[in-house]
Amino acid sequence: MINAMRTLALDFLFDNLGDKHNTPGNLENWYKNLRDSEPQKLFPFLVEDVGNIEKIYIIYPDKIDSTLVVLDSEDMTEEKSSKLPFKQYRAHAIGPVIKRLKSKNKISPSLTTQNQTLNYFKKAGQCSKSWAGYFKEISEILERPNIKLHDGKVVTTGEGEKWGNIYSAAIDLLPSEKGTVIVAIADHNHKWPGERIDYLGYLMDELSTLKYCTGATPAQEKQTCPLCGTTDTTVFPNALKGAGINLLNADRIGAFPGIDVSQAWKGYALCGACADLVYVYKYHVLKKDSKNRNPFITNIAGDNAIVIPFTIIDLTERQNMLRNVKDFIKNASTDVEEDEESILEILKEEKGILNLTFLWATVGQWIDDVTGMITNVPPSRLKYLSEINEESMGWNHPVFPERFLKDKDNNFKPDLSLRALNVLFKRPGGQKSKQTNQSVTLKQLKKNIAASVYHRTGIPMARFWQEAMTTARWYWLVAIEKGKDGEKGLLYEGRKRTGESFLTAAGWVRHLCWWLYYFKKLEVMQMAENFYEPQMERLKPYFGTESGIDAPEKAYAFLIGVLYGKVLQVQGAKGINVGANALTWLKRLTLKGRDLPELYNKIREKLLAYETEKSKDVRELVSEIGNLGWKLGDSFNLDETPTNYFLLLGQSLTTTILPKKEENTNG
Repeated sequence: MINAMRTLALDFLFDNLGDKHNTPGNLENWYKNLRDSEPQKLFPFLVEDVGNIEKIYIIYPDKIDSTLVVLDSEDMTEEKSSKLPFKQYRAHAIGPVIKRLKSKNKISPSLTTQNQTLNYFKKAGQCSKSWAGYFKEISEILERPNIKLHDGKVVTTGEGEKWGNIYSAAIDLLPSEKGTVIVAIADHNHKWPGERIDYLGYLMDELSTLKYCTGATPAQEKQTCPLCGTTDTTVFPNALKGAGINLLNADRIGAFPGIDVSQAWKGYALCGACADLVYVYKYHVLKKDSKNRNPFITNIAGDNAIVIPFTIIDLTERQNMLRNVKDFIKNASTDVEEDEESILEILKEEKGILNLTFLWATVGQWIDDVTGMITNVPPSRLKYLSEINEESMGWNHPVFPERFLKDKDNNFKPDLSLRALNVLFKRPGGQKSKQTNQSVTLKQLKKNIAASVYHRTGIPMARFWQEAMTTARWYWLVAIEKGKDGEKGLLYEGRKRTGESFLTAAGWVRHLCWWLYYFKKLEVMQMAENFYEPQMERLKPYFGTESGIDAPEKAYAFLIGVLYGKVLQVQGAKGINVGANALTWLKRLTLKGRDLPELYNKIREKLLAYETEKSKDVRELVSEIGNLGWKLGDSFNLDETPTNYFLLLGQSLTTTILPKKEENTNG
């Protein structure tokens, strides 16, 4: 996975910095040459972005008066920002590019930090490195006593003066506007820091230490990088976290019991070149566009996930993929939901992709808080799923929803990102159900389902039904609490007078039935071979492979559900509070197969009392149930989950199987 991130970053850099008319045979050599010969091109991708800061203040040494510096100001541009490579460091500035922040009560950097910065510059100017001369030059400029401000006024600094040096004076005497500005020191030739090759060489060395080391885990020399294979090189133990990817927490004692932090470099260290590529991946490949979107971060199974393509060797195909993704971003509509659906549709067609990894994590200052990962998803599987998804929109069966919901709030439509799992398991109830909808176990199940779909492995059925029945019980609870008219959502799919559809309990269970069939078609749930066939002609269309009614016991529960729905319908028509009456009979969906005969007797008693059995269809249904019950005898070995699911499915079809015109409510 980290290697795939590295490759994406390498391709990204070439796309931005390379000569597209002269593609190199070896991109690794191109990258090495870029680091060694043209670091000024690379640095904007390795340091903090200062392009969003509007104002720059430059301290220029006067070329005539060796005691004077001049403070000038300029507006920030993209070209100028490339000459101001900046990296924040708490203890002191690491170079002559400083962020000055002014708020209501204070100015930063503080006086302590200013003094530490001056001492650091002086020490760097005395070292034996190639950049020592540059820091000596900057230190000498900052030792000049006089500073000419932008209004022409000259201020003297030094011992006995208000400011001890021109650096402190400049920080304090900048215009009074609040916010952040950049203060930089130019050299004797008025070159900005980013124009000095020796300073860039210093940064290349210093940034690796600042970003990729910790006090407990220093750099290790003469090692082999586990990512690129470079030997006899320096590796950095905090490389991943320093690059913005906090997957291992190797620097946090106790995060991984038994790990000696001082030995962590052996498992997690990368060379500076690889660490920089991972940094580019986190802060540039994953950077949001102007519409606040990133095509490599999409909603999968209800939560945001990073999509990491593992690409082939062919650079042309890899560049084509990046261009296609870039075009997608450029031409994307403002409908984020639509865009998130289509990114996997794009990637499934890319020849340059071997497989995909999906990483559920928080993407902020770091990539961290990982909650799941799916690896090795081949594009061929996505193409197959896409074909099934297209085919599925033509599936028709009486047990499926009459109106398949695809609206923004209740979108059951299958797509490659499996976002429909969100609404499939969503519990109604508003604020009351907020906590259960956010449960960790539910989110993990949805990720497990996604893994099963992408890898064609079995869905964990016990967990699936546990969460599905929890959702069903919430729908049941809403109906009970509603009381009068509570039966309507259990019997009818929702439809407003304006023609708009909305989700009800009946609609939900029929959508669930559709998705069960979908999973069976994908071979991640078992498709039964034998199915119960009823005698009643009106019932026959409701059975078959789509219904999942593959045993007499399930058929018995389903048919009783239809008859039970008739009781709800009649009681509702009579104005009876079903929440205190028939809805209590299912004991909040905890019945088992052995409880069905007793439930059947209750239903018959009510229907006889209401004279509902005057209906021919009701009598035929009663006869069908009676014959099936006689065949089953005492064999009602049906667990709680299938018992209640098929009761609900039957109940949701009552008004279709036993239309209202046949009922008699005048008894």
